[in-house]
Amino acid sequence: MYNLMQRANALFAFAITVLFALFGVISVVTPFLSSSPTATLNISDLQIWVYEYNLSESEFAFVDMKLEADLTSLFNWNTKQLFICVIVEYNTDTHNQNQIILWDKIIKSKEDALIKNYDIHNAYNFVDITSSFERANATYSLHWDIMPHVGMLMNGRAEKLKM
Repeated sequence: MYNLMQRANALFAFAITVLFALFGVISVVTPFLSSSPTATLNISDLQIWVYEYNLSESEFAFVDMKLEADLTSLFNWNTKQLFICVIVEYNTDTHNQNQIILWDKIIKSKEDALIKNYDIHNAYNFVDITSSFERANATYSLHWDIMPHVGMLMNGRAEKLKM
């Protein structure tokens, strides 16, 4: 007959196997859950200032935006939190594609995922490597990463706003 330790070990091994099988099913099912997030991003003010640093001039852009978003549909039973950010993309003569994160936020609950008339100022420096934004057409968009409890990190983005 088996002793108590062998029975406990068999029970623990079975429980761990069932738990990891459940995690596998959750990881496979979660990407197929439907969601319909909406977001609107409006630029309310854009200023470009010229600064001198080490005897050279650089242009810094300061952007004020208004954000309205309903990201509640991204929350389900496997969502731990959302990482959202505003990214600006632009091309210059010397660099084909530039991307800069202007602002970011972590949303930890479904209640906080409903954003109305939220004023955003760029939290990070918006400066180009060429020191000038001359002939640079920018596209602003809201991006998000869904961080699940179990499974793969998923991402998405809202409509683009061209400037």
